[in-house]
Amino acid sequence: MVEKYSEEILAFIQTECLSHDGGFQSQHRVFATKRGWFLRPTVKLDPVAELFLYDFVYRNRSLFKSSLPATRKVLGYRIVGGAPIPILQSYQDYKKAIAKNRESYSCHAFFDVASYFNRIYHHDLVAWWENLGGVPDDVAILGKFLRESASGRTVDCLPQGIYPAKMIGAAFLNFLENSNRIRCAESVRLMDDMWLFDDDPAILISDFLTAQSLLSDRGLSINEQKSGIVETAGQQFELPLNLDEMKIRLLQRRREQLIQSGYSDSESEASDDNDLGEELSAEEHEYLLSLLKPDNVPEEDAELVLALMQDHSSDILEYLPTLICDFPGLAKRMYHFCAKVLDKNEVAAVVLKYLNGGTQITEYQLFWLGMMVEGYLLKTPKAGTLLVSLYEHDDATDISRAKILEIPENAFGLPDLRHEQLRSGHSDWPAWAAAIGSRTHPKGQRNHLLRYFRKSSKMNRLIGEFVENVF
Repeated sequence: MVEKYSEEILAFIQTECLSHDGGFQSQHRVFATKRGWFLRPTVKLDPVAELFLYDFVYRNRSLFKSSLPATRKVLGYRIVGGAPIPILQSYQDYKKAIAKNRESYSCHAFFDVASYFNRIYHHDLVAWWENLGGVPDDVAILGKFLRESASGRTVDCLPQGIYPAKMIGAAFLNFLENSNRIRCAESVRLMDDMWLFDDDPAILISDFLTAQSLLSDRGLSINEQKSGIVETAGQQFELPLNLDEMKIRLLQRRREQLIQSGYSDSESEASDDNDLGEELSAEEHEYLLSLLKPDNVPEEDAELVLALMQDHSSDILEYLPTLICDFPGLAKRMYHFCAKVLDKNEVAAVVLKYLNGGTQITEYQLFWLGMMVEGYLLKTPKAGTLLVSLYEHDDATDISRAKILEIPENAFGLPDLRHEQLRSGHSDWPAWAAAIGSRTHPKGQRNHLLRYFRKSSKMNRLIGEFVENVF
């Protein structure tokens, strides 16, 4: 919709969302899966809300320009020359700055803000934007968006995972660099991860306490497991004992591949047709396979194998059931990896067995398995059964079902599922996705259904008009 209908969406925002009696819809709660079985709660913005946030930040990009002293580095999450700074580049600069300062100073402190995005306070964000120089209309608009999209919640009101929200989250913490009470010689920050450097441990202790006080004033605190003070250089963050020379070399290759693929986001994946570097040697190939043989494979090892062995995917097939089952946080990586597996029938069989195995499956996994079916499993004999299993799974959610409903495929009973949603009178993700999925239906039949779908809400009207007018 953004690619093909952005002008109409922006007009909708002005007339329907920002008018006196209009507003933004409450956004749908979702959970991204982190390492292990930990979840990151956030919201999935509807097309209108998402374009609003991108447009709002882009229009005001000049307010995000850094005017901090050279000794206070804040890296990443800005727009330069009309384009966002690639996250991988920012992360590399961040690691280099930390390494350089650790060599230059005898002491350092580091901290991470605990559950940062989920604890930002609505009124603090609005006040920050006003102090930043936002015009009064935009101050009011930002407050309205945060309040209405979060259903009136005053905390956990800023979406996660998309670049404009990350820009806001990163810039909001600039009060740490602007404070004259923090006196260390150098500091480096990427989003909510900050390092302080000095030769005087007393200064670092004072700054460490001051930073916690400044954060506390805004309802924030540090993560004790990811924070600390080191008074002698080299005491922290030495290489783990099990990080041998081969793994170091492969991790470096992984980093080089990310650079070559031109990542713009830390969680993005390389495109399927990227040439990701030189061929693995026989020794490296055997080493990577050996990482999958222990009973308890660390998730970072599984991710490394999936990242580097895309061109040797047939050698991983025997491990595929275990990888899919044991590592829910790698569902997106699994989607990209399996795109290179030549035997798609085997992939389909593994996925179907997993879906029918009675195992707890996260929303994040179900979504990316749906992406997998749409992307390259629709021509397998099990495609229909896979789609039904995903749609009717006990752990399926509105968002994972919406992924199935928007697939532009007229076989496997999908038109009937979409018709059910379009006739329901609902204005939610399954209904919107069904409308988008119906774009390949016979035009007359489709437009007849959409005529009634459009009457349920203003959002339904916008989406229905988009499908009717563009397809």
